[in-house]
Amino acid sequence: MPIKMKMTMRIGVAGLALVSACAGKAKNDVAVGPPPVEHIEMDPIKISAVKGPDGVHLETFDVAELFEHAGKALAEKRYDDAIKGYDQLLREFAGNNKYQLPSLYNEGLAYQGKKDWAKAAETFKKMATLAPDAADTKDALFQLGATYAEMGNWPTSATVFAQLFERKDMNADDKIEAWARRGFAQFMLKDLDTAERTFSSALYFFRSIEKEERLQTDFYLGLVKYHLGQIPHERFRAIPLRLPEKQMAKDMDDKARLLLSAQRQYIETIKMGNPQWASASGYQVGSLYEEFYDSFVHAPIPPELIGEANQEKREVYYEELRKKIRILLEKSLHTHEQNLMMLERLGVQNEWRDKSKLAFAKLQKMLDPSFKFDFADPTTAGSQSPAPPPPPTPAPPAGRPGSPDDGVRDPKPIERPATGPERQIL
Repeated sequence: MPIKMKMTMRIGVAGLALVSACAGKAKNDVAVGPPPVEHIEMDPIKISAVKGPDGVHLETFDVAELFEHAGKALAEKRYDDAIKGYDQLLREFAGNNKYQLPSLYNEGLAYQGKKDWAKAAETFKKMATLAPDAADTKDALFQLGATYAEMGNWPTSATVFAQLFERKDMNADDKIEAWARRGFAQFMLKDLDTAERTFSSALYFFRSIEKEERLQTDFYLGLVKYHLGQIPHERFRAIPLRLPEKQMAKDMDDKARLLLSAQRQYIETIKMGNPQWASASGYQVGSLYEEFYDSFVHAPIPPELIGEANQEKREVYYEELRKKIRILLEKSLHTHEQNLMMLERLGVQNEWRDKSKLAFAKLQKMLDPSFKFDFADPTTAGSQSPAPPPPPTPAPPAGRPGSPDDGVRDPKPIERPATGPERQIL
């Protein structure tokens, strides 16, 4: 039968009496009372009688030992072992306030590591129920919103990050992260107008505090600025080139305006200096020009150029069009080249560098005089958008405290704020 024990130690402090050399009590003799007692409360210990092949023996372990073993498993990415350890601690030492929230938080990280998003969400929600105002719970809510994002539950993710603003312990990093994640959820829901307002709120807040307060990470500010470029980029993609000629001229002007708007915001993101977002933005500027080129290639042609009888006229039209839109490919090539040079200078090795290398090689072929341009079928041109979907969003650097990649939550009071860099991202 398991026995739980709480240990209290009594430590006596020896006193020294001054003894007079003369018989009897001197005037200055000091009376010595009982030694003072200091009480030290230690963590609970559990003793269990376990029946084995050799008979019954006793097993002893304490809550700190369980927590340490589970944390080691989490740090080593042995997620099942970590979950088993935290479950045992929460079961055997239920009600231990010192270890309960850290154990739940770390168990949620272990479920994230396993990509068991439903269990992770359930665990983080327990913390909000048990201690809604605790600092660990604030981080758990950030993790909860990120977990819903991993599940593709964008409406709930956006709601969680909106609710975080009701807390009184949100610092500048927390607020910008919450706005960034909420705006990202709205962006993924294709609610571009609402996402734009959310990202703009984050940027306005940053500008209001940047001279007085320094952020611990610029990652979420980069996410905000990058997506303020992605929004006009998405609107650029959505505009087709249509006949008649007057309509096509208007469509071209609208696309060009949005291209410049997206490009301007991407360049602002590059200037910020975060390597991940700079590399992503450099790639996207190059893709803007290539996508504009694709729009012309897939645009409908005038009716008088359709049909076998007009094949020669159509070829002349395509040749002239090719000459006019060549500059778009040149601009795209130059941008990817500049992006690759920047990434080499910064020593960045990521998917954006790989994408820019592939795009650069493809554009070199397309600009070769011998390259054969494949224009759209005249009978179907303009019927669908040729633009590819945007590449995935960059992930934050690995190994941040509080994520499954590095470290666990400590039950002891520590003097450090729980800010954005300590939380795992999308």
